[in-house]
Amino acid sequence: MEFTSFSWEINSIEDPSIPQDLCFDDCFSIIFSFTKELIQITQPTSPTSDSEVDFSSTTLANEAFLVPSDILCNCTPFTDLNGENTAFLHDVFSSLPVSHQILDQILPAMGETARTIRSHEGCNSSMPEIVVNLYVTTHIVVEDSDFYNDDLRQNVPELAQLVNLLERPRIDKQEDDAEQQCAICLEEFGQSIEDSSVEVVRTNCSHVFHESCIFRWLRRCADRQSPYSCPLCRCSIFPTSQMDDE
Repeated sequence: MEFTSFSWEINSIEDPSIPQDLCFDDCFSIIFSFTKELIQITQPTSPTSDSEVDFSSTTLANEAFLVPSDILCNCTPFTDLNGENTAFLHDVFSSLPVSHQILDQILPAMGETARTIRSHEGCNSSMPEIVVNLYVTTHIVVEDSDFYNDDLRQNVPELAQLVNLLERPRIDKQEDDAEQQCAICLEEFGQSIEDSSVEVVRTNCSHVFHESCIFRWLRRCADRQSPYSCPLCRCSIFPTSQMDDE
């Protein structure tokens, strides 16, 4: 599941910084500052577990554009989004990583700012400047179970092969020194031994996890391009010889 939210600020600059000899007749200078944040969140299947952020990234873009005054001033909430002017503006701002849907919601506000500037500038011959600050946040929510299913194992066979190399121990709950729960999901191993569909694996550093949990952990390591290290001690999950063979 994915959802996007955004906000913007549009301001005019009273004292344009563009030298007079570089000005173009009847144009606006648009300074576009774009910030996009991408956040992936894992939604656990257990209602008692909290959501966690898998990763986040931020994209920044700052560009300047020249837009004809008559086209920008004609942008209103009633502008035909399929018209030539809108298509022209889509082309002007095409270098920005902004969807047409978001841009179409900003254009009327830019047009209103442009009309306000034109109504107050009088005989001022300098090129007016408008600063647009756009903030976009996209959340990608992934179900915890999505990280481990047959389809996913088929999509990342190299990880499935690595997990298959791990030892499958039997856990005797009567032993005092036996690990009682998976350190990733914090669920006890007790019922897992009785259920053949939920296997337990032991890493090279002798820590024990549910197979599905360690697979999910390895997937996150791969997504982040980080080493396959144990979530408890940060030692290598696999013997060096096994990694060399892979």
